[in-house]
Amino acid sequence: MSKKVVILIVALCMVLGVVTGCAPAAATPTETTAPTEATAAATGNPAATTAAGVDYSKYAGTELVFLRHSGYDADWMAEKAQEFYEKTGIKVTIEQVAYSELHNKIVVDISSDGGVYDMFATTDYWLPEFAADGWVVDQNQYLNDPSLYDPAFDLPDVSAAFLEANTIDGKLLAMPWKFNSQFLVYRTDLVATPPTNWDEQLQMAEANNKDNVSGISLALAKTSIMDIYLNLLYQDGGTLLSDDLKTCNLDAPEAKEALEYLVQLSKYTSDGAINSHWDEAAAMMEQGNAAMAPMVNSQVGNIMSTEKSTVTDKVGFAELPGKKISSAASNTWGIAISHNSKNPEAAFLFIQYLMQPDIISEIVTSTNGGTIPVRASLLSDPDMQASYPWFKVMNSIATTPGHAFSYPKSIQTTSIMDVLAGHLQNAINGSESVDDALKNAKAEIEQLL
Repeated sequence: MSKKVVILIVALCMVLGVVTGCAPAAATPTETTAPTEATAAATGNPAATTAAGVDYSKYAGTELVFLRHSGYDADWMAEKAQEFYEKTGIKVTIEQVAYSELHNKIVVDISSDGGVYDMFATTDYWLPEFAADGWVVDQNQYLNDPSLYDPAFDLPDVSAAFLEANTIDGKLLAMPWKFNSQFLVYRTDLVATPPTNWDEQLQMAEANNKDNVSGISLALAKTSIMDIYLNLLYQDGGTLLSDDLKTCNLDAPEAKEALEYLVQLSKYTSDGAINSHWDEAAAMMEQGNAAMAPMVNSQVGNIMSTEKSTVTDKVGFAELPGKKISSAASNTWGIAISHNSKNPEAAFLFIQYLMQPDIISEIVTSTNGGTIPVRASLLSDPDMQASYPWFKVMNSIATTPGHAFSYPKSIQTTSIMDVLAGHLQNAINGSESVDDALKNAKAEIEQLL
């Protein structure tokens, strides 16, 4: 099926949703408001603000629309958009939608010539799809323009690995502001020393699986099981796809070993874990009902919340135990500029402002360390690591070769992960054998490639 047909189907489904009364929840726009007289007096004429050769007066009065998913840092971005307006006269309206709606909404908008969004939030594994038809703008051209680049942005401080994750064919298609990865969260009163390999993890899960406590909390729902499995696959030295993205490697010995191990490990997780998303797996830790859990960083704030968690004083953090290497699925979230934007330079100026080190540090503290910055200066900062102990683990993941891997850069990545997740769940619940699950997943994935 061609991409144009897929786009038309997506658009038709959205229309039918409205007709039948089953449309997605309406997007929530957050508009900036005009500076007050007091603000104008304090900051001077916002349209005349300059920084290191950047003349914002050229873009004063420009209006931009930024689409992103709702979440714990969305309101913070809206506050920064207001500050940016007061300083520059560039107005940014932030439209928030549910994460489940974001991808389709982006595709429908940027695949047309009349799209309304200047910028949108994107994870790096969506970029190959967006790049295939030239839907996003290369931001390198602005970084290399002295009239637009502000040295306060401090590009060298941004991890090269995360910039590379957002680069295709030499084009920087999104500017990352945070990255997500996974590590082991464990109860220090039950696990004296965190496991360093698969055997130790399995033994500890079995030993602690008693007295209404699960040995391990696993997020095995369709939205998360592929991460749990791929971590194991890469820890065993395997890969999902060949380097040329033409072959699925699920027939390799490492693929079978990883899935067999996951089936074993799942014996010591909670009942109903096959339907558990990351937040539900985290809740098991919060309630003191699990000894350990592989966990995404976005859930740590809840686990460490004195209002929500019963175990805040007995939680430890470590890299995921590996077989041949410790490795974890990692992805970035960044902001891309649409090819439809009539003011891409102004959009870049907003992105650059939002991601300056001192401003990004604010979002880290406002989310209690739930936002993991892509800036080396913040990840390695002793004060940050003291306040947020998992930063030390995340810094190790980010800086140690091989300890972080990204999803394959294929235009079919989203569909591939959906196929993989379904067969992994079948292997866990026993409706497919390990061999059949991998064989069938490989066949379906290769049809997509």
